[in-house]
Amino acid sequence: MSKENVHILKQLKRGMLIALVLAVVGEMIFFPSLANFYGCVMAVIAYGVFTYFLKEAYIRYYPFAFLMYLSMFMYRFLPLLATIIEGKPITFGFERPYETFLYEILLFLVSSLAFYLACRNPEKISKKKNNFIQRSLDRVGFFEITPAILWGMGAIGFVIRIYNFSAGDVEYGDVGGKFLIGLDYLMYAPLCLFFPSLLKLKYENQKALFIYAGIIFIINIASNSRESIIMPIATVFILFFLFLVLNNLKLTSYISPTKMLVAVIFLLLVLSLLSKVSLAMLHTRNVRDDIDKLELFQKTIETVQDEALMKRLKATKDRRDEKLKSYQQGWTEYYVDNFMLQRYANMRITDETLYYAEKRGYGNKEMQKLFKENIIVLFPTPVLGIFGVSIDKSKMEFSRGDFLYKPGFKSFIVTSHVGDGLATFGHWYFLIQFFAFYLVFKVLNSYILHTRQGIKYAPFALINVFLFLGMFRNANGVSSDISFLLRGFLQGVITYLILFHLVKLAIKLFNLEESKNNALNTNQPQNNL
Repeated sequence: MSKENVHILKQLKRGMLIALVLAVVGEMIFFPSLANFYGCVMAVIAYGVFTYFLKEAYIRYYPFAFLMYLSMFMYRFLPLLATIIEGKPITFGFERPYETFLYEILLFLVSSLAFYLACRNPEKISKKKNNFIQRSLDRVGFFEITPAILWGMGAIGFVIRIYNFSAGDVEYGDVGGKFLIGLDYLMYAPLCLFFPSLLKLKYENQKALFIYAGIIFIINIASNSRESIIMPIATVFILFFLFLVLNNLKLTSYISPTKMLVAVIFLLLVLSLLSKVSLAMLHTRNVRDDIDKLELFQKTIETVQDEALMKRLKATKDRRDEKLKSYQQGWTEYYVDNFMLQRYANMRITDETLYYAEKRGYGNKEMQKLFKENIIVLFPTPVLGIFGVSIDKSKMEFSRGDFLYKPGFKSFIVTSHVGDGLATFGHWYFLIQFFAFYLVFKVLNSYILHTRQGIKYAPFALINVFLFLGMFRNANGVSSDISFLLRGFLQGVITYLILFHLVKLAIKLFNLEESKNNALNTNQPQNNL
């Protein structure tokens, strides 16, 4: 297959280029300034570098690392588009625009180099051998799966989500509660069956999948978590994108123009509904500690249906957002109105954290001390005791963003990679971040197995595709990457394998094991969505 002739990628490149040109022209016409021009330069550089990697080979052989790299690109590309659509300059609310764009361009180039070195020569991947991690995971069944096991794991995740609803919020010290929260991602396992060929499976009961997807979507609304609402939708869309790329399909040939129009209208309606639900959730969070999840869900729906109340909430939100115009007045994350873009394309947080980083001083000793403590608390208390390390984890109930903003502040606000990194390490941060990203990309590539029949993807990774897309976003900076390397990867693999083998054993005991014909021996696309 020609690396440059993948239909969906050609369409995607063309669409992004058109959007970029229109956004740059609009920015320079309606908001002409040198600072905004720098923002346009950042978006152009991001597009130019990213499209070098936007090839079938990178997506086929390094899909999970590519998704993380995609999130890095979106963070530098989407702000220009999102703000111009809302009639704002890309520097909306900024107080350090030149530093923000300069450092974000530098970090993106560092990230791109790490991705390039970690995912080298995809065209020669057929000669690549599995490393020690891949071989070890293969021996313990990490790359095995059947539809029955996916449904079984989905049932476990579903029950865990329902239990978490009834159990309420997890408090510090509740090890069991935190463990269960970390497993509710299994609820999305059956969604992989929308595109069974990605797992080299056959599956035809699409009606059951649609019903199940609808149920978990409704349940996630009741969770009062906006990310939970997005997750099942985003998971299916990402899997669909992988399916199109790997089978060299045009979006227009796979879906008829009529169906596409219906899908676009449906998507716009869903996004409008999600925006309203998001606003209603923010309102009902004031009482979520006092009522159960069912009552919270009912109150959220009642709030959405109350048009007068929704108008007042929106007006109140707009006034609150407009009130905080200076960082000296307090912390503000307001950048764009769309709650999804606000989370994944909010470059104002970089500007704001750079402001506070300058106030604290680059290479701040207190930030370095906190960073060491953040790493130490990743390890279980019994393990720390063996090495004579004593630390009170109950005193760590705050984020790095909280500490950067104001020591003693506890609100779990997010920080940017650049702002947190410079405040902690000074300009050495970029070298540290390079090695961290390189290692994360390499570890993500271990979710792929090279076989004589071609590439096999770990079911665990396909279930979590949305999480990989969010591995670079405003959160806890480089400490999040190190947390994944030291604990997240191993913990995720071990817990998944335990449940995988338990479900597999249960299926065998109850004679529910499926025919071996479920496995495909060919690479033909198989999908019934």
